[in-house]
Amino acid sequence: MIMRRAVLASIVAAATLTLAGTAGSQTGADAARNSGDSPSVSSPAPRLIYFSKEEVEANFAHHKGMDETLYASDYGSRSYEVKTSQRLKTMAAETHDTYTDILYIVKGSATLITGGKLVDDITPKTYPNGKPFTETKMARSIVGGESRHIAVGDVVIIPNGLPHWFTEVEGPFWFFNVKSR
Repeated sequence: MIMRRAVLASIVAAATLTLAGTAGSQTGADAARNSGDSPSVSSPAPRLIYFSKEEVEANFAHHKGMDETLYASDYGSRSYEVKTSQRLKTMAAETHDTYTDILYIVKGSATLITGGKLVDDITPKTYPNGKPFTETKMARSIVGGESRHIAVGDVVIIPNGLPHWFTEVEGPFWFFNVKSR
């Protein structure tokens, strides 16, 4: 059962990445057909995006000296980001206006509270670089909502607008987070 669940979770994660990369974009033949050009005059195929196991593990450990972003969106045909997220303790509750979080848990566990209402707003006004902080609302906690224990192999899809909060973190708690628009 555990092996079947892990395989299913891997398939869901791979399908999600594939769909996120193709959603809203056209193939060269479709673009040519819609523009009136012949299929032989098509745009080049998109390039593969690959990260080795070592790069992924270094990113989880934040050895790159950067944030948890493994791949940042171009906000064109690829309107998603891939993050190697981690929690070592309970942090802020949050909700996203635009992004849907698609999580695949790879290490540790936590309690995930979803729904309810954000309490005690702590949303920053700007990022450290001065850019307005607008996509995510943050709070100290959630009142109400539904709790569930999540662990290695689980896949969770948190639609935009749904408050969520990781508590009772048993870590390190690592998860891939595909943020899709």
